[in-house]
Amino acid sequence: MADKPRREGWGDEPDPPYQTPRMALLVTLGVLGGHTLVTVLNVLGEEPGAARIALLAVCLAALLPLQFACSTRRPRTWPVPVRVLTLCAQAVVTYLPLVWLGMPWGAMTGLLGGSILLLVTGPLRWPLFALATGAIVPIVVTIAGTGIALYSLGVTLLFSLIVYGVSSLSDLVSELRETRREIAGMAVVRERLRVAGDLHDLLGYSLSAITLKTELSHRMVVPAPDRARSEIAGVFGIAGEALTDMSLVATGYRDMSLVAEAESARSVLTAAGIEAVTELDCGPLPRELDTVLAIVLREAVTNALRHSKAEHCTITAVREGGTVTLRVRNDGVGETSRDTTGGGGSGLGNLAARLNGVGGEFTGRPTEDGWFELLAHAPVEPTKGLKADPDTGGAAAVDPADGAGSEERAPAAPHWAVRMARGMLVAVVVGYTLVVVINASAGAESGRELLGFLGCLAVVVALQFLHSLRRPRTWPAGTLALSLTLQALATYAPLLWLGAPWGSMAGFLAGSLLITLVGTRRLWLYGAAVGVIAPLAVAAGNPLYDVVYLTDSSLVAGLVIYGFTALYRLVIALHEARGALVRLAVDRERLLVERELHEVLGSSLSAIAMKCALVQRLLPDGPEAAQNELTAVLDLSRRALADVRLVARGYRSLPGAREKPEHRGPHDAALGTHLAEDRSLTLRQEDAAI
Repeated sequence: MADKPRREGWGDEPDPPYQTPRMALLVTLGVLGGHTLVTVLNVLGEEPGAARIALLAVCLAALLPLQFACSTRRPRTWPVPVRVLTLCAQAVVTYLPLVWLGMPWGAMTGLLGGSILLLVTGPLRWPLFALATGAIVPIVVTIAGTGIALYSLGVTLLFSLIVYGVSSLSDLVSELRETRREIAGMAVVRERLRVAGDLHDLLGYSLSAITLKTELSHRMVVPAPDRARSEIAGVFGIAGEALTDMSLVATGYRDMSLVAEAESARSVLTAAGIEAVTELDCGPLPRELDTVLAIVLREAVTNALRHSKAEHCTITAVREGGTVTLRVRNDGVGETSRDTTGGGGSGLGNLAARLNGVGGEFTGRPTEDGWFELLAHAPVEPTKGLKADPDTGGAAAVDPADGAGSEERAPAAPHWAVRMARGMLVAVVVGYTLVVVINASAGAESGRELLGFLGCLAVVVALQFLHSLRRPRTWPAGTLALSLTLQALATYAPLLWLGAPWGSMAGFLAGSLLITLVGTRRLWLYGAAVGVIAPLAVAAGNPLYDVVYLTDSSLVAGLVIYGFTALYRLVIALHEARGALVRLAVDRERLLVERELHEVLGSSLSAIAMKCALVQRLLPDGPEAAQNELTAVLDLSRRALADVRLVARGYRSLPGAREKPEHRGPHDAALGTHLAEDRSLTLRQEDAAI
């Protein structure tokens, strides 16, 4: 049968992520069932009477439902009294039957250890686990002597880890999914804050400048029509820039120039009747820093226009060594000194955030000479550990675990869930290896046979780590076939000198077959790899008890290896997919912003530009008509500025809580409804994506 095309990446498990709970449940049931069968075989191997068999059935009927609930019902969400009662009940049905059933029942202490790890949190968890699992040592010494005490402790610890792993990794995947949802939500919130800041800093400035220049043109139409035409030309240019800024706000990517912004600021300040002096001596700046300083200057000028009665303003930028300093001063200190920081990242607080993003500092304060000063310091070279952040126009601290970062970032550190899943997988493989060595060494009659067996086992374990921790389904078919063949030879070769199957002999091979192959073929080969043990054991003269035990232990070992490996890969897939989910959520939000801005502001800005062109044609011959058109431009610019604030507030508060209904017109109410519907739709889409 031809192999199916192999898919690249960790997400190529035949069981897709949405089947994880079902797969985990089947693995958990298989492991618990296999372990229970071993216990039953151990008890029956001592030829008990009817009374002991009946007692065994009662004990299993009491213990297994408790263990099933602990392994499948998220026990850490239970009330504390319920958890305490459950553990006490399980401890009683674990240790009390040892009085009558003896050592064969001792294997059930592994279930109790796993339940403790599942149920207990806080500082008592590990001491209680150590007490419960360590208690097997004095019990074994009392019942069977010291010979197998250490072995019993090792098996108890191993199976406690297995029970905890197969029971908790499914919850771990669910928790990681919820974390992805939270990360995507935080990314959207960050994007909305960025939009609110840019609306204030970019479009707010442009619309304020349009309003000022339009008012000046309106006054100049009759006494100085040429001056009015000049100012209207400026309005026309600003309207075009605002349309461009609208797209930049939506996409989050923009380049701005401090020199160009200083020239624009001088023009706007002059139009407002403020004497402006600019002096830039900082030379060319890196793109990110140039953009941030230009935005800082734009916001500083906007504050001077809106919140002061300034008559003079100075703008200076100097470069000293590796630092550039931008200073904006005006003499309207009476109003500008108030805190203009707005919710959602606008105002002076937004400037401080932008400067912090590039490793700089920002201050705004009245000076002793009666002026108000905004001062921005920033290093010319990016601070180590910071990178350009297109969402703020500056830089942001590098978070190695942030899946939404750019490809230029350093390789992401493994998430805690990935490290935990990998550590548990390694611990299980090592634990099974130690148990196999102990069980199989009894069958070696000489040191040479034991060394030969250990050599084969080393090959098996090394290949198992490659199959579990690497990407075997992306290997060439020849390489994969060679590795499986080599593992099979190393698994069965010791039969040539040991003469009989050894404990969990085919467990690693069976697990590798489930991990590396696809389709129903892997199930048939899994069954064949384990099924061959029974005839081999019969041929070697093993009793029926040993035949069943060897087959069952290999089946369980293969299932455990597969379960831990599959869940480990699912954790990796979910962890690596969170960056794609974040980018998807942010892209959706940006499309929503772009649509809203075009619907709310696009028509206003386009109308402003067209009316400005009309005014230029009307002057100087039609001053009255020009004034009427300028009045319409003023209304449009004020309406557009109000819309900018409305949209910005929509990203900083809940819809409907932005402002009182009596303060909103029909257009505002419709926009609020539109925003609310889109917010709800976006949340539903994010939930569907997760």
